[in-house]
Amino acid sequence: MESIAAERIAPGKTRFECQNVLKRDAFGQIEQGFFYRNNGERVPAIRRLYTRTFWIRPFACLLAGNEKTALARLKDLSARGQIPELLYADGNYHVRSFIDGEVLYRQERPLSADFYKDAKKLLRDLRQQGVCHNDLAKEANWLVSSDGQKPVLVDFQLARCFKNRHNKLFLALCHEDLRHLLKHKRKDMAVTATEARVLGTKALPTRIWQMTGRQVYLFITRKVLGWKDRTGSYERDF
Repeated sequence: MESIAAERIAPGKTRFECQNVLKRDAFGQIEQGFFYRNNGERVPAIRRLYTRTFWIRPFACLLAGNEKTALARLKDLSARGQIPELLYADGNYHVRSFIDGEVLYRQERPLSADFYKDAKKLLRDLRQQGVCHNDLAKEANWLVSSDGQKPVLVDFQLARCFKNRHNKLFLALCHEDLRHLLKHKRKDMAVTATEARVLGTKALPTRIWQMTGRQVYLFITRKVLGWKDRTGSYERDF
């Protein structure tokens, strides 16, 4: 869908108008189109429909619930255009704003130090709200805004929200969010000594996951769901 600014039409009930089906998988369907607010404003948007397959639906709803909870908590940050805005949600689907941008790793020229400074600030802002993204190992979840200036985060399906910002698990997951960002930075420029230490230290939950849960995940995604090796790791999940 072409980049388009929000515009207004005649007021009415909220609704989503599908323009294109972007993706179908075991968890449901992702559609791109426009969301019409009840004040008549038309907003470029993404709708995530949840599968009705009974044995997968609980997991699909869990992932969707993670995203809805995180985006609702980060409502104030969405006004900056660096995370999607949650526009509508019910038991069968939710709608969030579409942010026009290119995945970070596809940038042909090095990004500036200011870009990475802003990206680190974005992660700090999430942390202050008690949210960790928890899926930045997937490279396509970092975008560069269409004007080439702002870092953008998408796909909050694995996000975790905590009431206690001093929780050790929360701090460990935030460490991993930062570590994955710094992997991108070191491709473009030198990192500081402190950043190098972050890069060299995997948090305990990550080490445990790699030794245990990762094998279960690979079995389910490859053997049960039929995904290919690294399916989705380089794809924007809109």
